[in-house]
Amino acid sequence: MASDKEKEELVAYLDGELPDEAASRVEKSLVDDAAVRSDVEQLTKTFDLLDLLPASKASDGFAEKTLTAIRTKESVPDTNTAEKTSPAEKSQSNASRRVFAWGIRAVAFFGLLFVATAGFNGAFKQNSEPMDELLTELPVIQRLDEYQEIGDVEFLKSLNESGLFDERDKAPQD
Repeated sequence: MASDKEKEELVAYLDGELPDEAASRVEKSLVDDAAVRSDVEQLTKTFDLLDLLPASKASDGFAEKTLTAIRTKESVPDTNTAEKTSPAEKSQSNASRRVFAWGIRAVAFFGLLFVATAGFNGAFKQNSEPMDELLTELPVIQRLDEYQEIGDVEFLKSLNESGLFDERDKAPQD
């Protein structure tokens, strides 16, 4: 990931605002570095998306209101509560924020894990029913080619009535 300065230089390159020397340096880095090419691709996509947005205009008094707000903020002394808190309180506050952030991440992770497990189990059970039916019919499926050669059931009935296979049943008994 490029630094802010490098990204500013890439934006200036894309806008055609860089001097020739800097532009050739950026072009060399585009040839040599896949990360830079990726950053330029992302910036190009972002610019394309921004072009799709409707243009908006600031109100007539926008500049005046903004400058007044800046002047007012500069003239009012900053009375942050951070200046009134001790370093120990600041570190404790930062630690509690980090713990809270990790707690949120853990809850999100386990929630996602639960949803994924439930989805997998539901899909597996739903898709296993046809497989169970195939497994009960496996002996028939294994000999399907032989059964298809026979043709129809009438042939089997005629063989049975012919008595051709009765000799096996009447084999000599010792």
